[in-house]
Amino acid sequence: MHDSVGKCVSFLVALRLKHFLLGCCAWLALGALSTSYAHQTGNSYLNIRQVDGHLAVDLDFYVRDLGNLLQKPGKESDPPPTADQLKSLQEPITEAIQKSLKLEIDEHVMPLAFTAQSVTVHNDGLYVRQQFVGPAIESSAKFVVIRYEFFTQNDRLGRAFLRLALNGDEISSVIDQSNAVQRFALGETKRISTIFLFAKEGAKHIWNGADHLLFLITLLLPGVMLWKRRADLAIADEVPSNIRVNRQAEFFALKVITAFTIAHSITLGLATFNLVSLPEKLIESLIAFSIMVSAVLNLQKKYQLNHWQLAFGFGLIHGLGFANGLKDLGLSSSYFLETLIAFNVGVEFGQLSTVIVVALPVVMLVRSEQNKQRIMVWGSLAVLAISTLWLVQRLLA
Repeated sequence: MHDSVGKCVSFLVALRLKHFLLGCCAWLALGALSTSYAHQTGNSYLNIRQVDGHLAVDLDFYVRDLGNLLQKPGKESDPPPTADQLKSLQEPITEAIQKSLKLEIDEHVMPLAFTAQSVTVHNDGLYVRQQFVGPAIESSAKFVVIRYEFFTQNDRLGRAFLRLALNGDEISSVIDQSNAVQRFALGETKRISTIFLFAKEGAKHIWNGADHLLFLITLLLPGVMLWKRRADLAIADEVPSNIRVNRQAEFFALKVITAFTIAHSITLGLATFNLVSLPEKLIESLIAFSIMVSAVLNLQKKYQLNHWQLAFGFGLIHGLGFANGLKDLGLSSSYFLETLIAFNVGVEFGQLSTVIVVALPVVMLVRSEQNKQRIMVWGSLAVLAISTLWLVQRLLA
């Protein structure tokens, strides 16, 4: 009877573990597909400033999104428009922008007149830039309202990165579907709101960037596997010994996270000050390679490399990836240092929150050493497969 119950319990635990592993693999696979196109989320860049006292507007639209802008969506596999095709599309693009982008200053509508169209490049690809000029701006202007009406009901990922520089005031913001209408007061202190914005964007950069998180989680996996639940400690024969194991696991995680944080903070700062620069393709490929290395390290026992040193070394590369995201957002020159620190703090919050969410279920669900080993092996194999796919895609892109 006891043997039957024991077998039943073992079967249920194994079944739960199997479902958990399948769920992890499915989550990782979805992450792979989404991150392959992580930078192709319909972003646009809106720059509003003064030129000779008049309103000047630059709007950069992702070339692959022009079908949606013109309400003529094509297939994902369709090639981007050629230079001649973009030239022929100038008038309908202008008409769509003038219809959906509305600016008001002190409750006066600012009509926009088209001046030029060109092509520019951002980190995620080719953009078409249209430039407009508007009326003169009074030095006493106090309020600016931006109505960005390009978002559709299903467009939940697209964002417009805004830079507003009028009458000596500089403001950075992000426009999305839930905040398509934004109002700004000129001449007031924007320090707190700007810092909060960059901290939030730092966290979003992590939550939307599965590659950075996957690298950190893969390095932390051996430490998570060391952890023992308090209930297990209570019934253990050598409680002090097991407590020491938990302390080792905590110290392991602390060293890895600290090393990664210090490293990416260094290169994030250096890249922001334009002291270090590498091609975007090389950075993204090295990030994928770093995940492959961390997965292979978990699968072998012959070479005992130090995880925190690996986290520091590859963290320098990941910092350059963070810097690209920050450059796209656009640092505020008025609060340069504050926004740089705020973005980095947001990155740290995004990392820690996700690691906790992922680590806790593993600690709670996995008890036996055999199951821990399965998590380590199958999880690392899944990560290796995904990171290899990323590397190939990024090298061929």
